[in-house]
Amino acid sequence: MLVAVQRLCFILLLASLVPYSEGANTGCDVWSLTIVPDVCCTKCKPGNRLVDRCGRYPELLCTPCEPDSYTTDPISDSCRKCTQCTDLQFTLKPCNISSDTVCGCKKGYLCGNKECSFCVTECGKGEEPNNFRSCNKCSHGTFNDRIHSMCKPWRESCPEGQILVTKGDALKDHECRLDLDVEPTKDILPVSKKDEMNWLPVGIAGGMAGLGVLCIIASVVACVQAQNKTEKSLKTDSPDQELLEDSRIMIVEQEDCSFHHPEQEQGGSSESISTQDSESKLIV
Repeated sequence: MLVAVQRLCFILLLASLVPYSEGANTGCDVWSLTIVPDVCCTKCKPGNRLVDRCGRYPELLCTPCEPDSYTTDPISDSCRKCTQCTDLQFTLKPCNISSDTVCGCKKGYLCGNKECSFCVTECGKGEEPNNFRSCNKCSHGTFNDRIHSMCKPWRESCPEGQILVTKGDALKDHECRLDLDVEPTKDILPVSKKDEMNWLPVGIAGGMAGLGVLCIIASVVACVQAQNKTEKSLKTDSPDQELLEDSRIMIVEQEDCSFHHPEQEQGGSSESISTQDSESKLIV
């Protein structure tokens, strides 16, 4: 009978303490009934550390963390010291009894881990982060076209039907292009740094053109001289057989050197026939 009364009194005491403990920021948040009149705490309120596991009053089983300290463990018996942001960081959220300081990194730096407990140098394109919180340039055969990411290897070949037009570097991959007019090749075409005119082919072409002009002029002069010589030979007062033979040869050479159109060539043939008739008359 006495035990039953004690239990009833204890239950009434707990009922009177519940509104107070739920509205307060201190003490035990969840407790269990054990041997009367004690209770045991299974979870402290946020920001409170455990003082005693079991006791008569739940609000005395846990106590808040001291200034500049915090705890996230509801049954821890100690609090942790608040984190101080470094020179490379700034405070995003100050510390309180239930959470640590939240830091961010200044411009040019990035968080080194999920908790942002330290900062690393922000790596640009063509670089990658290392284990020393700094950056390394992409090695030959790799590239990085993003901010603060790891370098990737160049592609080994182009897709079918495409050709390599630009060799990769630390900032970009090999560049492939679809070209239906050019047969795909595995060779990498180097990119010219400066479009400069090559004067050697121009000089050779100019020399050949000039030589061709000189040949044409020489041929024309030779033909004109041959024609003049033939005319002089035909006008002599005492032609003989050898003179006529030379005249025929010169006439033939003159016809070969002619630069007239086909119609004009036929006219020249008629003139040659007339000349031959005249020569026949002279021979008779």
